Amino acid sequence: MILPAVVALALFQFLPLITAVTNSLQSFSPFDQSSTGWVAFDNYAELLADPSFRYALLNTFLYIVLMLGLTIPLALVLAVLLDKRLPGSTWARNAIIGALAASEAVTALIWNQMYEPSSGLFNAILHAMSLPTQPFLTSGNQALVSIVVMSVWKDVGLPMLIFLAGLQAIPRELPEAAELDGATERQIFWTITLPMLRPSIIVALFMMTITATRIFTPILIMTQGGPQGSTTNLALYSYLLGFEFQSPGSASASVVCMLLVLALITAAQAFLLRDRDAK
Repeated sequence: MILPAVVALALFQFLPLITAVTNSLQSFSPFDQSSTGWVAFDNYAELLADPSFRYALLNTFLYIVLMLGLTIPLALVLAVLLDKRLPGSTWARNAIIGALAASEAVTALIWNQMYEPSSGLFNAILHAMSLPTQPFLTSGNQALVSIVVMSVWKDVGLPMLIFLAGLQAIPRELPEAAELDGATERQIFWTITLPMLRPSIIVALFMMTITATRIFTPILIMTQGGPQGSTTNLALYSYLLGFEFQSPGSASASVVCMLLVLALITAAQAFLLRDRDAK
């Protein structure tokens, strides 16, 4: 019964990966098949020597760190509040899930308008507060952070749902017993709720790391990697190599590097979050 699943996994997961690795070791032009040939690791050497690649690698790390640093704590707070079933919880949950369901392209277009320096919503708010107008997406110092804020708004619903499911799986008898023993709400959260949410936190971290690593459409629509490459990440850099500069071999090498970065980060997370008490 698992044979169809194994075949599908091989076709849609491993075959593209093997193709990417194979292409990364070749130099070829889509318009001149006679120029195809094995170049071993020359494509990787060229990438490492390219300042744009190193800049894209740095931007990818910064985006992942900012995205995880903002999304995970915010999702945890939202899940705890929604779990208390306060007034308006249903409306808030639907609004957050609605943002998660919106397409990346539509979200990017809407936020692009809100970041508009002359007529955008955010600068209108700043103007009403007598604060100076901000360039947001046209500033090399603000563009990446502006895209992170948009991504947090859109994607916080996914880890929130994971945490909410984890909270609802915790037996109610545990916090009730701790409360009877005199524990405060804060003590119950740190000693019972948070440790029991550990599996949910690990899953959320892995999923959000994958989401952050492969972000592409919002950056392409909102900044095209600019200004001055300040928002170019590895996904966009690979696209530019493959489709703008017609260098499939180098693009495949960049994709393999992006997968290695993702594997290293998730392995580090698994190591740091491993259950030291497990035998």
